[in-house]
Amino acid sequence: MNFNLRHRVVPTLIHQNSKLSSPSAILGYLFMISIRTFKWIYAGLWMSRVCFAFLGTGYIHPDEHMQNGEVTSGDLIPYHTIRTWEWSAALPVRSIVPAFATTGIPVWFAKFFSNTRLTQGIHPMLIFRLERSAFLVLSGLIDYSFMSLVPTPGARHLGLLLLASSHVMNTFQVRPFSNSIEAVLVALSLLFLRKISSVKTLDKSYLLHLLAATFVTGIFTRPTFLIFGAPIAYQRLRLVVPPLFTAAGTCTAFFVADTLYFRGTLNDIVVTPFNFLMYNFAPQNLAEHGLHPRWLHLFVNLPMLFGPWVTWLAVRAIMDSATIFDKKNDKSFEVYVLRPTIIQMIILSLTVLSVQPHQEPRFLVPLLLPIIVLIANTGRLAHVGKAFWVSCSIFNFVLAVLFGILHQGGVVPSLFHLHSVIADASLGTRTNIIYWKTYTPPLHFLGMSQSGLISFVDLAGASQDNFAASLSASDYDRTFVVTPVAMQHTLPPTITGCMELNKSIFPHLDLDHISESIDTGVLDGLRLGVYTLSPNCVFV
Repeated sequence: MNFNLRHRVVPTLIHQNSKLSSPSAILGYLFMISIRTFKWIYAGLWMSRVCFAFLGTGYIHPDEHMQNGEVTSGDLIPYHTIRTWEWSAALPVRSIVPAFATTGIPVWFAKFFSNTRLTQGIHPMLIFRLERSAFLVLSGLIDYSFMSLVPTPGARHLGLLLLASSHVMNTFQVRPFSNSIEAVLVALSLLFLRKISSVKTLDKSYLLHLLAATFVTGIFTRPTFLIFGAPIAYQRLRLVVPPLFTAAGTCTAFFVADTLYFRGTLNDIVVTPFNFLMYNFAPQNLAEHGLHPRWLHLFVNLPMLFGPWVTWLAVRAIMDSATIFDKKNDKSFEVYVLRPTIIQMIILSLTVLSVQPHQEPRFLVPLLLPIIVLIANTGRLAHVGKAFWVSCSIFNFVLAVLFGILHQGGVVPSLFHLHSVIADASLGTRTNIIYWKTYTPPLHFLGMSQSGLISFVDLAGASQDNFAASLSASDYDRTFVVTPVAMQHTLPPTITGCMELNKSIFPHLDLDHISESIDTGVLDGLRLGVYTLSPNCVFV
């Protein structure tokens, strides 16, 4: 930033934000990065996000596939897929609308062009890229919302860099998680709240309707959206009567879509958010997914997602707001409406989500934008130095590589490889595929229809005896075994002697079997093996 630009901008920043009245804060903004530098860094961060979206085959959690692409691809193409308990027709807890709107529509277009012979079939790699493209675009809505929620240019630029460099944006937000959709809807809700507060009274009507439709969509995406959205609804409670009809109409559309999808008729209405809540209120159901201590979200998941430094800045921002809010006569939207709304959202969501004994980090993903908006608008970023940015960059880069590339990173490429092998096989070849000690493979990336010629067995974390028994029960023309190389080394010679390495996939980090990976060595410990089982072997 040249001297003339500083001369014009800095007094404006000081006037707009009292947090900049201290000499250290003014000094921080005097040495703020130039506009050109900001644009280059931000463009680089977006290129990084694109690379993680299309090249990062890390597998964070089975829900990223089982709650979205696995269902839409199986319905539209159809491919051999796995439908989890959440999509049971008897008690469905997921609405089909968010899944179809995000990954279903791109797959439908791919199917349409395939049927019109503009492409030669639908390769699973294309489906993978279409899914990631959809969520890459959706992640941009979070950036756009942030720019509208932070009016001060300097704070907006620094906050946007903090947001774009977060590993959450490079991992969770470019993957088809329902939590990622929820985070986008939270961001849009705050954006609509900001626009409602800044436009003339006569122009608010359509924004209120958009906010109402966004709320309903959020609830049907994940009922936990109610927790994040409640403070926003409270702010607009006096204006909520007209959009009630929009909300009711949107609810009806979801009821009809889900009921027709799961029932085929409208005789038995399906309300997926209600089913979701009833399932999660049963302790025995949560026990199947794992029980965690109530403090896990606050002391582990929150710092792991956003970084301990950002978490600490958020705490300081909340403390600042509590101590200076009553002393200021600032009726601006950022201070009078947005700040208390975000603080209420953070406290309410952490409190309610911590009551539930099943706690996963991704449940807090929607808090990323609100927390950084709060930090930026309270002027906290003006007080941080190079050590903060360097440590945040290292933290986010390491976790982005860990979850975006390394973690279970060989599962999806192994399906692409098996697709090419099976597609080249002679007609009528019966193939058996066994996965052992990996996350559940999203079979729509195998790209094979349910023809009866392909059998699939997911042994997950089964014991070695069960694994050997499944090999003995194989009665197919050929059998592929997919397992980490480290786990193959733990098998007895009677089994390993019958396993021929067909493909070695790097990298693949198996955090559930660290000791076995270390014993195997650095390179082999980070590989997933696709093995061909020799025929006529007897496993005893």
